[in-house]
Amino acid sequence: MKILWWSLAAILIVLGLATVWLPIPTGVPLLALGSVVIIGTSRSAARHLRKRRKSAPHLNDMITWVEDRSPLRFARILKRTRPRKK
Repeated sequence: MKILWWSLAAILIVLGLATVWLPIPTGVPLLALGSVVIIGTSRSAARHLRKRRKSAPHLNDMITWVEDRSPLRFARILKRTRPRKK
């Protein structure tokens, strides 16, 4: 099942990269959706993003902004990557 999700993520990312320069705004949402699929299926990807969010407050603010505006399923996946408070 994991291979299916990773294949879907790869297709979304490739399509996103192919359409990011078009005037129709489909590239960035496809890239974001592919990233969310990878983060949702890989613990190591979620840990890596958590570390990045902790070291880059600006990135953390942007992802938090996306969390607040995303559908519940995507927001849950992104909220798992919030930096842990000590």
